[in-house]
Amino acid sequence: MLQPENRWITKQADTKKVRELAEDLHISSLTARLLVLRGIDNPEHAELFLHPEKMTFHDPMRMLGMREAVDRISRSAARRRKIRIFGDYDADGVTSTALLVRALSMTGAEVSWHVPNRFTEGYGPHAAAVEQAKKDGIDLIVTVDSGIAAYEAADRARQLGIDYVITDHHEPPAVLPDASTILNPKQPGCDYPFKGLSGAGVALKLTQALFGKKADPQWLALAAIGTIADLVPLRDENRLIAYQGLKRINEGTYPGINALKFRSGGKGDADSDTIGFQLGPRLNAAGRLEDAEPAVRLLLTGDETEASALADRLDKLNQERKALADRIFREADQMAASFIQRGDQALVLPGVNWNQGVIGLAASKIVEKYYRPTIILAVNEEKGVAKGSGRSIDGVNLYKALTDSSDHLAQFGGHQMAAGLSLPATEIDDFRSDFLKAVRHQITPDMLIKKAIIEDTCQPDQITVELIEQLGQLAPFGTDNAKPLCLMDHIPLTKISAVGRDASHLKLTVRGDSAELDGIGFGMGHKRADISPADRISMIGEWQINEWNGFKKPQMLIRDIKVDGLQVFDWRDERRLKEKLEKISPDEAEMIAFQEHTAERLQLSRAVKRCSGEQPVRKPALVLLDLPDELEQLTGLIDRCTEVNRIYTVFHHAHDHYFSTFPTRNHFVWYYALIRQEHSFKLDETAKQIARFKGWPERMVYFMTKVFFELDFVTIDNGVLTVNPASGKTPLSDSVTYRREKSQLEMEDLFCYSPISRLKSWFEEKMKHRKQADEPEGTIHGL
Repeated sequence: MLQPENRWITKQADTKKVRELAEDLHISSLTARLLVLRGIDNPEHAELFLHPEKMTFHDPMRMLGMREAVDRISRSAARRRKIRIFGDYDADGVTSTALLVRALSMTGAEVSWHVPNRFTEGYGPHAAAVEQAKKDGIDLIVTVDSGIAAYEAADRARQLGIDYVITDHHEPPAVLPDASTILNPKQPGCDYPFKGLSGAGVALKLTQALFGKKADPQWLALAAIGTIADLVPLRDENRLIAYQGLKRINEGTYPGINALKFRSGGKGDADSDTIGFQLGPRLNAAGRLEDAEPAVRLLLTGDETEASALADRLDKLNQERKALADRIFREADQMAASFIQRGDQALVLPGVNWNQGVIGLAASKIVEKYYRPTIILAVNEEKGVAKGSGRSIDGVNLYKALTDSSDHLAQFGGHQMAAGLSLPATEIDDFRSDFLKAVRHQITPDMLIKKAIIEDTCQPDQITVELIEQLGQLAPFGTDNAKPLCLMDHIPLTKISAVGRDASHLKLTVRGDSAELDGIGFGMGHKRADISPADRISMIGEWQINEWNGFKKPQMLIRDIKVDGLQVFDWRDERRLKEKLEKISPDEAEMIAFQEHTAERLQLSRAVKRCSGEQPVRKPALVLLDLPDELEQLTGLIDRCTEVNRIYTVFHHAHDHYFSTFPTRNHFVWYYALIRQEHSFKLDETAKQIARFKGWPERMVYFMTKVFFELDFVTIDNGVLTVNPASGKTPLSDSVTYRREKSQLEMEDLFCYSPISRLKSWFEEKMKHRKQADEPEGTIHGL
């Protein structure tokens, strides 16, 4: 039995709605089902979802504070006043900064920008930056992707006579900063119909309000990168932003985006994965390791040479970022394991001199491994301060948990799934204690197992290139519109192997009624040893088209895999047998030998149990090293294997009966007729003559002789065989030697040379009988 890594949950769809939607829109039932599961069961809404080019943007003037923001910016622009954009150092922050700088520069205003340095200034707008703006003659500050909790900066701007407009999308605190106006669809009193915009999305709405139909379509490319990279829900207006922005990117847009896409290895069209895993991390890398300034410059430059140089720099920083994050993860992992062992349901992991720019990435990797809300803290011992980044799991609101434990925090902000914070280093232990209590109020034990939401079940025959292309209409995929996971349940295997330079990936082929389908599981190569070719596997994954040399075929990108029931592994001809046997944990498997010297022959150093008596096997795995003398020994052992779900078959045997000639009844009849005719002869001499004359192995002649001796047909004295005239009719099966040899032959045929599928069926049948025998009398199956 191979357990899955996730808790598989199959969503149920209203079959009537699925059927009606499929008929109304002339789409596959699978596509219709996926739409219904996303809450899109109205044909008109489904049509727009499948064709986002038909969607329209919400009126930006419906956002609270928009009219005031437009009036204030227009006033500064008309007077040619100086405007400064206060941004943030992540991908959403730098794209929204670049977007507003480009847009407001078109109003005639003199526009500059400032993105704080993560290490010297920290997160969000601060008073010192406002004071510098005053010295620089700034008339208006507009924040993007930040500011909703920055009270000090807003107060200082008011004191210095600088108009201060906040545009943000993060969760607003109970009391808002004293700004000139605030744009945030989540703020109280805002009736804007969509609350899930990113920072770049809010900035885009401001440009739409300012410019109307004259808004530059290229701004959508910037907004799409910020939207997808910030993991906001790709529904409603965000879907339209992502769709139109990706279209602009693929048609060719600003030199910086083009260069970054090229440097990321993007030769084909960009999709949401390209943004999330290639462009976004490179834009983030600058602010994580140094300063976000080159990322903003990249998005603002109109010079291709400069863009190429800046893209190269971001690419190198991204490589450094990966190495740093991996090192911190390894160190944090050691702490996490000890906290998990003591039963912590959330993790607070501090490290001295960890790079605070990459701790969020390390936190994500810890969450991926242990599936616990996790906060990683970079501790500066000189300043006595810890700065942290947190990531959460489904069902646990990280922002609320921080709010409930905020007595120990100097500052914090964020949303349900991610947050940043700072606190005195002396408060870490007390903060951990309160944070764990806050999480316990939200969590249940089943929430600590990652969920895999299955949206459909299908067979290999059903998946075609055409179907996958139709499912592509659900793109762009992302948060709240994930790539659909499909379940293939209890499917027979055709091929399985571990592939890649270090055999780190799993490749397999499964068989349907009329077609085969390939699957690839990246990073799952270690599971090869846990899957037998005889298994029927269940796997969940995403559909994709594998294209090579102009030929297209469907395949599954495997996300998780399991095997139910008994597994039988074929190690009968394993070249590295000793090595593999030694690797099996004694706690997991009972190693059984029926014969006395098998362990010695196999040169095993570990303990091997001789099969004798009635002692049960109470481990999940059973290793059968050799053949028994009698089949009943093995069936009796199986009866005692009440907890076994994996059997490793070695069946080592010193003598090969199967490939020796076993005499038929006619062989026995001919030989006995000769004995009666000759009456008496020297056995060794005659056995050689018979073997030469009949072409039989000498061993077979001696075997038949021993059978006749046991049946009292002959006597043997000093090497002379003599017929016993008084013997009666006796079946050959009365001979112990005959029965044992025939039994060994049959056991070798089954256990040593039959296909693994036949062997598995035998074990399953024996275990089925055992289970039925264990059930109380009167058990009715199926109820």
